[in-house]
Amino acid sequence: MTYQKMILALLLTGAFLGGPPVHSKASTGVQIDTNNTQTTSRFYESMLTPGNTNMALLNLFFTKMPKGGDIHHHYDGSIYAETYLEWVGKKGWYIDKCTLRIVKEAKGTGCELLTPKQLMNDSGLYQKLLMLWSNKDYGNHYHNQPPPDSNFFNTFLYFGPIAFEYIHTGLKILKERALKENVNYIETILSLTGARSSDYFEPTAIDKYNKALREAKSQKETDLILDAIASIFLQSNKFKTTIDHYIVNVNKIHQGIDDENFTMRYQAFTIRVLDPMQVFTDLFSGYIAADKSPLITGVNIVAPENNRVALADYTLHMRMYNYLMRKYPKVHRALHAGELTLGMVRPKNLTFHIQQARDIADAERIGHGVDLPYEKNPVALLKDIKENAVIEINFSSNEFILGVKGDEHPYLIYSRYDVPLVIATDDSGVSRNNLSHEYVLLATRYHPTYERIKKYVYNSITYSFLKEEEKASLLKDLDKRFLLFEKEMANLYRDFIDH
Repeated sequence: MTYQKMILALLLTGAFLGGPPVHSKASTGVQIDTNNTQTTSRFYESMLTPGNTNMALLNLFFTKMPKGGDIHHHYDGSIYAETYLEWVGKKGWYIDKCTLRIVKEAKGTGCELLTPKQLMNDSGLYQKLLMLWSNKDYGNHYHNQPPPDSNFFNTFLYFGPIAFEYIHTGLKILKERALKENVNYIETILSLTGARSSDYFEPTAIDKYNKALREAKSQKETDLILDAIASIFLQSNKFKTTIDHYIVNVNKIHQGIDDENFTMRYQAFTIRVLDPMQVFTDLFSGYIAADKSPLITGVNIVAPENNRVALADYTLHMRMYNYLMRKYPKVHRALHAGELTLGMVRPKNLTFHIQQARDIADAERIGHGVDLPYEKNPVALLKDIKENAVIEINFSSNEFILGVKGDEHPYLIYSRYDVPLVIATDDSGVSRNNLSHEYVLLATRYHPTYERIKKYVYNSITYSFLKEEEKASLLKDLDKRFLLFEKEMANLYRDFIDH
């Protein structure tokens, strides 16, 4: 053994740390081997030697590392395109050869209809489909391609017709994938409740309320209009039945998902590019469902934030959240906010989205939060988020949709200010990644300490929308997982030194 290896071996065995391994207890009572923790930290640091990053080892390390929860997660965007194509075949549906969209019936579309098997036999067409149904092999943007943000959101139009046909199977796939990379909790943005404003209001009434909501000048004015709309919904047996049916379906598809190694919960959502009446219908029915069902933990808002309608109605949507928060205070609020950057929108639209998500909607979790540097009062906002909320960081989708990565990403601000953060995937099927990869990006781009990385992992459970007793159970399980992981990594590091 060389002198250098001997010194490293002494460090690893604790000879320079005061003798035999030191043990301590985590807050959950699980015994922790401090020396293994320290050795694992040194192992991690050894992979990030300047100019000599060991990517293979980092991939191994973060695949094995317990990652707690993935709590900014979209169900339909997390299934891979190949799986969706298999489901199309299972349904007996077709793919339009010209548009590569799903066709449910063998009717004339002006173009040849292919079965998935026929399509896959044409390797060029198959690769083209994967590039449209996901971000696979998306090269440098050129003018004949849709821009990256459009390409990302357009994928949902392609696989949307099949996404919820085998949802129970899809959830099981997501669970199996999570277990293989040591993730023990997913909180997924699942689906709409199915309530439609047109089932309860005539078109003229919808137009009247849309106009009134958009012209409201204050929260008080908005509340009065929403009270009138809500009262009509609450008088409808059909509205109640729709929500009850949604809850029953969630219970049904959830069967067999939770076990001693894994937990999943769901968020309902609305789509911010729809008219105000439908946005409120989705939010209101989602809030009622979440208030009734322990499996539905909160209500989110999705779709491109730079869409014309989304921009025009942004403050109105925040007021809707404010209204419902006071009606249903136990229902949690996670909002996509600040998923914007300079050039996507006019500068004025970068100045208030995160701030209103906090000040008006009282969001407990902010998804993305990328436009922070351009917000009107970023310092006050940082202080508020640090004390009252958490930021969900999604490196892959921020890079693809916004072109924001590396030293342009506000992670550098949030982490420096010690804002609570969680690392998440967003739409791992579209981005073709997983949670382990997001941690690899975190490590290679920003080189946080192993201690800080563990903090992010624990944050994913601490800031989840689970009940407190459920959190306590998952945190205890996380302690046990880290105990095993650090023992394994410490032994691997010692083996490397011995060889």
